Amino acid sequence: MEVFVREYQDKDIPSMIAIWNEIVEEGNAFPQTDKLAFDEAKRFF
Repeated sequence: MEVFVREYQDKDIPSMIAIWNEIVEEGNAFPQTDKLAFDEAKRFF
């Protein structure tokens, strides 16, 4: 299997937010308690 890693693009941010916020909601992995919005996610990632 060949894997290609690329720098993320703005079009990837909604999917990144969905994954991140789901993990934050579960409360088991990250110390954050607040979900990320698009602008916050863009700065964070």
